[in-house]
This record gives sequence, C-alpha cells and structure tokens, in this order.
Amino acid sequence: MTTATGVKYETRSVKTVRGLEARTRAKLEKEGWEFVSQEQGTVRSELTFRRPKPETPWKLIGAGGGLLALLVVGSLIASAFGGEGSSNSSTEALPSSTPSLVVETEAQTAPPEATTPSAEPSSPAPVVTAITVNELLDKINSAQMGGIQNGDQFRLTGELFMSDLWTTGASGEYYVLLKAQGGDQDLSVFVDESDTAGWRDGTKVQMVVEAGEATMNGETTDGWLRALSVETIQ
Repeated sequence: MTTATGVKYETRSVKTVRGLEARTRAKLEKEGWEFVSQEQGTVRSELTFRRPKPETPWKLIGAGGGLLALLVVGSLIASAFGGEGSSNSSTEALPSSTPSLVVETEAQTAPPEATTPSAEPSSPAPVVTAITVNELLDKINSAQMGGIQNGDQFRLTGELFMSDLWTTGASGEYYVLLKAQGGDQDLSVFVDESDTAGWRDGTKVQMVVEAGEATMNGETTDGWLRALSVETIQ
C-alpha cells in the first residue's frame, strides 16, 4: 500500500468477537499499528490497521556481504598453510622403539551416596472467581476494571440465547452465546458441542470458564472464554 506522499504501508486485518474491539485496538496500537477502519458483523468485527514499511538497509547488507567474503578467503588461506604444517610434522615423527612399562592399578572409588529425590512442590489450585455474565463482559471490555488475564477462571450462571448463531467458528471450536445486558449484548463461550444437547434459547446453565487465546485465520488474540465444566440448570 503506497500513499500519495510516497510512504509505503503494510496492512493487517484482525477479527475479534463483538465487544472486544477496544481491547484489540489498544493492543495493536501499542505495537505501532495505526487504526484504519472497522467492519461490524453480527458476532465478529474485523479491524484494519496499517504501519509504514521499514526500509531495507541495502548499504549495510552490501558491507556485511563484503566482510563475509573476506572472512571466507582468510579462512581458506589459513587452512591451506595449516594443512601443510601438519603434513610435515607427521613425516618427521618416528615411532619409539622402546617398549613402555604399563602398571595397572585398581582405582579405589567410594560408592556414590544414595540421594533421596526431593519432592517437587505441587502447584496451587487455580482461584475460581464467582461473577455474573454482565460483570465478566465489563471486565473484558474495560481495562479500568482490571481486565482479565489468560488462565483466569470464573464461575457464572447465565441464560443462553441466539441459538441460530451457535456454530463452529474459524478457530475450529464450537461456541454458544450467553445473554448480557438484557439482550443488548452477548458473551461468547467455547464449549464441547456434545454438552449442548437439549440446549435452546432460554436454557440456564452454570459454567466454570477460563480465559485464553484463540487463533482465527492466522491471527491469535486473547480475551476468549472456554468452558471447563457446564451444568444445565433448567
């Protein structure tokens, strides 16, 4: 991509779940990307960014190539002289005619002391935070509320809706939607499709979810939720 001023740009498109656009945009802008546009979908949004392409340092590459050539030539010359010296040395060396007396002794070594392997400390059990669907959505969307980190776990009870949009997404994982903000928003959760048998709009479920990353179309983003356990309430 080249602008009227002659500056060449590289572009990058990132797909993210609806409601996480601000988080994804802030992350990429910290990496030096400039926000260009946003396309809003029903469940996913696509954000486009750009940044100037770095100029190729041709002068440095040329100088580095010349230096490498000099090192290769110097190495070949040194190997040639070194090989000649080794040949002369091997010609002048004569085997000794005097047999040597070898006395064998048994080395007295103490047996190694038995060591008791130390027990590795067990990892503490992860903390599961009780939270509502609305509170969790706010934490994901707002850094001022602390946000969430990969590996954080939450226990929540929510109502399923928009079942016509439940599907296997670009990440290869099946997801369902929990109602948030009275139906104005939704919270996407990856689940095992076999657990959804009998689920429909209005079904209430209790889940323990964990925050993590997901890769879609070659782009990896965080802020995604996976169900570690699910229980149908009604």
